[in-house]
Amino acid sequence: MIQPTLDANERRQIQSRLLLNLAGAGLLGLAFVLDALRGDNPQFTEAIKALAAAIVAVPVLWRGVKGLASRDPKSFTDQLVSLAVLAAAVSGDFVTATLVPLVLEIGRLFEERSALGARAAIAGVRKLRASQATRLDGSLVDPADLQAGDVVIVRPGEVIPADGDVHSGSSAVDQAPITGESRTEDVGPGDAVFAGTINLQGLLQVQVTGAGQDTVLGKVVALLQDLENAKVPALRLLERYSGAWLPVVLVLAASVLFFTEDVARAIAVLVVATPTALVLAGPAAMVATLAAATREQILIKDAGFLERVADVDTLLLDKTGTLTENRLRVVGIRPARGVDAERMLVQAAQVAAASRHPVSQALVRHAQEQGLVVQTPLESQEIPGKGVQVGTLSLGRSDWLQSLGAAHEPDSSGGVHLADGTHYLGSFEIADTVKREARAVLAQVREAGIERVVLVTGDRQNIAQAIADELGIEELHAQVLPEQKLDVVRAEQAKGRVVMMVGDGVNDALALSGADVGVAIGARVNEVALGGADVALLTEELNRLPRLLTLSAQSRAVMTQNAVLGVLFSVVMLALAAGGVISPLMGALLHNLGAIGVVLNSARLLSGGKEQPDPAGPRFGEE
Repeated sequence: MIQPTLDANERRQIQSRLLLNLAGAGLLGLAFVLDALRGDNPQFTEAIKALAAAIVAVPVLWRGVKGLASRDPKSFTDQLVSLAVLAAAVSGDFVTATLVPLVLEIGRLFEERSALGARAAIAGVRKLRASQATRLDGSLVDPADLQAGDVVIVRPGEVIPADGDVHSGSSAVDQAPITGESRTEDVGPGDAVFAGTINLQGLLQVQVTGAGQDTVLGKVVALLQDLENAKVPALRLLERYSGAWLPVVLVLAASVLFFTEDVARAIAVLVVATPTALVLAGPAAMVATLAAATREQILIKDAGFLERVADVDTLLLDKTGTLTENRLRVVGIRPARGVDAERMLVQAAQVAAASRHPVSQALVRHAQEQGLVVQTPLESQEIPGKGVQVGTLSLGRSDWLQSLGAAHEPDSSGGVHLADGTHYLGSFEIADTVKREARAVLAQVREAGIERVVLVTGDRQNIAQAIADELGIEELHAQVLPEQKLDVVRAEQAKGRVVMMVGDGVNDALALSGADVGVAIGARVNEVALGGADVALLTEELNRLPRLLTLSAQSRAVMTQNAVLGVLFSVVMLALAAGGVISPLMGALLHNLGAIGVVLNSARLLSGGKEQPDPAGPRFGEE
């Protein structure tokens, strides 16, 4: 059974917090409206503002009191804001008493939402598991009850329930849910298959080698759970300063009262110490960053990435769906001696037209793009996991054609071969399509300070090497399983590197969660990858990646500027209040200037969030 991302108690808590915040914000808005429409009854509107402040501030005050009693250092933020709320309320500034805890709570809810990513990833992985398994005797069992050595039957269209080796039968298996690769895998006796993958064609008998937690899928779930518990949350900017700020303000107010015996001065110190600008320093920059990022189809799930992205020096990239289009194409035709390449393509396409296999569809599509007429045969025979026959023509695996007597040189490219009877005609090289903007984007990424770019893929070595060579990537890891991708991430981190992982499949979920920054990519990004990631690029175009790096650097700079502005403004206001230059009422009016400055400074991020030009230039037919 799939576990919910939030249990009932957690949902109730979040709902109640949201309702309180909405109620407080609504009452404050109502008070402003009444002030504008009828200014002859200020007592009534002030009472509404006081009620709004009470609704929003009471939970924060309660947490602050509990934190003070337990001496919990994590409660410094609540203690600091409690002091601000009390000071504002004493001076009659109920607007500040409402807005300060409201902004804090919104920021906190946003951070807590990002912690649900690992749970969403785990739930998504569990959805991939088969609901039942069929033993050789026809009995149906829970896949978790299978034991090593059991033989199960997997019919076409069914999910393979356990890791194992094909005992008998041949088929094509869609391994994309696990490997993330577009190429289906043709399997026969002795070949390994994995739980969570899909049998597309033939009837398979699979001898179980691992079930439940011992499968690749089970290991993904277990490792995601470990990462969920081990991942350290980013330190909040405000908490770095609040531990020192709170006692400083209290000592200063007490000192002013002791030496001047002027209660108004002490109250003024407390009022101007209301850390509105400091509270807004992070959230204001965060909201502006979110708005700018959303405008460019960048979904930021974890605010902590703003602190980490600027330190990234190593970029790990998945291949299929990340650097490539996830669309197979014919990249080479190798006719045998004396065979005409065009005629060979026509013959292969006519055979391929009888099959729905992705490789066959790529051949048909290529022939049509060349302007060739492709006729669908009336009769054909498809041998799952081997190939297709139409009349005397055979199209399929190298070893299958050799078994039919069509002798030829051994081939390790993973291409598809064609023969007419025992006469070998040649082969076709099939590969994925590299995204047209990939090379330009990688150049921009390096210019942004990324020192190392590494390709990490579950695809074959020769295919991965061809992609790496085309894009100028010097290091690659091919034919890796999900937990091995995580091993690559951890190996890089063990060398002291800060790692960003970019991917889109289930096989990337572990690496995305384990990396310092995980970026999921795709307009309909895989929910497992999305759950493990900090950021999602909601488009297939890679050019959002350098924009993400730029935006994070700008956001980090603005956040630091906001914090400095907030601290300096508070220090100046404290000095003026302690010197008796400003009264409590004047302090209540002036202290909002710091908040306005922080908001205006953060708004600069919005002007930099315009649509970026495509680094690969316009598409064909565009101007």
